[in-house]
Amino acid sequence: MDEDIFLSFSHKEGFTLIETLLAITLLSGVVIGLFYFFTNAMTYTSYNQGRTVAINIAHGVAAYMEKLDFSALEQHVRQSANEQTPFVKLTDADCENAAIFPEPDACRAQFSPTINNVIYDNGRIAVFLIPYERTLWERLSASPPEEFPRSLRKRIREEAEKVQQSDSGLGQYVLKMYAIVHWGDRSEEAEWVEGVITDETIR
Repeated sequence: MDEDIFLSFSHKEGFTLIETLLAITLLSGVVIGLFYFFTNAMTYTSYNQGRTVAINIAHGVAAYMEKLDFSALEQHVRQSANEQTPFVKLTDADCENAAIFPEPDACRAQFSPTINNVIYDNGRIAVFLIPYERTLWERLSASPPEEFPRSLRKRIREEAEKVQQSDSGLGQYVLKMYAIVHWGDRSEEAEWVEGVITDETIR
């Protein structure tokens, strides 16, 4: 009887070393694949969240700019824009300019908000104002700022062609506006919206 027990234990089979290593390898592959999938999903979600927030900020800044006094903005743009710099760039650093922004706190709330614990300051939000003058648009189309995303540079070229065909007196009543929000470190990690600021007499 003791001999039967001994024999039954001596013939019991288990996993070999090769089988164990193979199982570990397969399991590691599955775990790495799942980790890669979830990492990409989190990155994609974060990317879309950044874009969505940036677009909402840009729309808010554009709406704020459209309500400002046109004559003050137009005068500032006329004095500052030239063929070398065919636009005026406004950031949170300009909120102290009372001639343009009579309420600095309201300006800072738009140009340097804190959303989802992210502070959009140090020029991450900018507004570019361009008067409707053909020479300035030619210059801007030929040499747009480096901080403009590729999609905006393309839009600038399209708009420049329209300006060439527009009424030369349009510039007395309208300023073109682009609100850009950089939500990442790369130049292409930016969203923009366009609009116009019009004289109060034609609003």
